Amino acid sequence: MRRLIADHIDSVEQLEILLLLQQHPERSWTAESVARELRISPLSAGDRLKDMARSAILSRLQGSEAEYRYAPESPQMAEAVAGLATAYSERRVTVINLIFSKPVDKIRTFADAFRLRRDDDDNG
Repeated sequence: MRRLIADHIDSVEQLEILLLLQQHPERSWTAESVARELRISPLSAGDRLKDMARSAILSRLQGSEAEYRYAPESPQMAEAVAGLATAYSERRVTVINLIFSKPVDKIRTFADAFRLRRDDDDNG
């Protein structure tokens, strides 16, 4: 569970989205439907859904509108998510503290910002 948070969960919002989809694995979700259910921004929900699809926790369904479904890539990932759901319901503050105590990779953030700026300069 700690590894799941360390590797894939960057915010409480992202955790809440993951747990919502995990509770309804048969349902397909759009950013708008997640946003309505959790009362968050559709743009933010969309970003979090894309991130989790890249991490192979969710699958993105093909269609006219981006839809996602809970579909962890392995039984171990599904087990970690189930453990995280239990921990979040029983020890919410502990889980939130784990999310917020993750180190911020300032060097990578700085390098990414520089690279984007440089790419913009090269193309423009």
